[in-house]
Amino acid sequence: MKEFMKKHDIWLRLLAILLAFILWIIARDYNNPHVNYTLTDIPVTIIGADDLLSSSNLTVIEYTSSVDVRVYGNLDQVTSTTLRDRITVSVDVSQITDGAGEYALEPVINTGYTVGSSVEGVSTSPERVRVLVDEVTSTTVPVRVETSGTPADGYRAGTPEPTSTKEITVEGPASELAEIRYAYGTVDVSGRTSTFTNECQIQLVNDAGDPITGTHVTSQTDTVTVRVPIYPVESIPLAVTLTDGDTLTAEQVNVDINPPNISLLGDQNTLASLTEINLGTIDLDTVRTGVAIEMEIPLPDGVRLDSGQPSTAQVTITVKEEENVSTRSVQVTNFVPTDTAQGQTPYSVQVLTDSVEIELRGSQSALDQVDVSTLSIGLTFDSVSLGTGTHTVRGVIAATGLPTGVTLVEEDVEVEIEITEAADAPASEETPSAGDTEPQDGTTPEESGDGT
Repeated sequence: MKEFMKKHDIWLRLLAILLAFILWIIARDYNNPHVNYTLTDIPVTIIGADDLLSSSNLTVIEYTSSVDVRVYGNLDQVTSTTLRDRITVSVDVSQITDGAGEYALEPVINTGYTVGSSVEGVSTSPERVRVLVDEVTSTTVPVRVETSGTPADGYRAGTPEPTSTKEITVEGPASELAEIRYAYGTVDVSGRTSTFTNECQIQLVNDAGDPITGTHVTSQTDTVTVRVPIYPVESIPLAVTLTDGDTLTAEQVNVDINPPNISLLGDQNTLASLTEINLGTIDLDTVRTGVAIEMEIPLPDGVRLDSGQPSTAQVTITVKEEENVSTRSVQVTNFVPTDTAQGQTPYSVQVLTDSVEIELRGSQSALDQVDVSTLSIGLTFDSVSLGTGTHTVRGVIAATGLPTGVTLVEEDVEVEIEITEAADAPASEETPSAGDTEPQDGTTPEESGDGT
């Protein structure tokens, strides 16, 4: 064997092979050296979330979503695009046991190569991953549905009514649930002429009506069944009832109502039975002509005002031109105050109102004969009950010697008075001082020898 190896130079051949391998390694490392290389923005994967939820009722609501990873290996491998596709960074949250809060957890790098291979994960930046966990709880929020679009002409949409549920249960982290105010959806009513029921998609929103962006909140449903009433709109005229007065009757006046009609929507049968809406009764003896009266619009059950319609109407009574009825406005400056407190009042009263305009009605010739000085306004009040200050009291118009055929429009009159402390008001009794008290034995100061 020795002769054979010597004859064929086996040792030299083996040495040559070894030297060739060493030279190959040197050449390889020279052309493809081992280097540190950083891969940026590698996504972070959370693992163990289900175990954390089942064991501690906690869920991850926020965490560092990506990190930079430093690897070590052959230049051609660490710079290869395939490494970015296969490398992963994970954080295990199943070991969190200290309750809700913020944690800094060490990530695990997996290069996709076997252990001991030429590519290894070295570190991440940041070195630890920030993880925020919160307790999972539940709450109920109301469902709010609005309409979109426009029904057919002559129809209006009523308020959508959720029929399957008026509130839903949502689950998630307490911090995210605190932002939720209601579940919102819209239903299209375009071209509708009758009440209908439809499914409606809903989403969770905050106080401002903005959708909740939290990804860890779940709701029991994302749709609700909604009933949307569609009402016909009817224009109904307004009217008033007039009560004849001494000098003015219903046949002698014109009635102007603004608006003359009102748009109503509601039950179709109720609307069909309406021929007018009566605002109420006006006594022609107590109404001033040419002065608008504001009156409430009463609505029957089952109907309501259309959007934008007023709840009151202005009613103005005027005398027809062909009627021999005239009006005269005069200023009354004579006030007759009566204080029911009488002599017991410690106050003085002054009338602040200079004059009050009143209306007389009758023929023009009779009105010209009216002596304004015969008109007065009586004021009745209790100064003690009212106390000092400025007050508005009701006045009653009194007229004596009015010509035949002239009537006084009996309307409410308000007069302003001022109540002040009287200059000559009696001094209040003072509380006796300790020196003025009677002796404990019941004797008077003179009897006790005080001499005071």
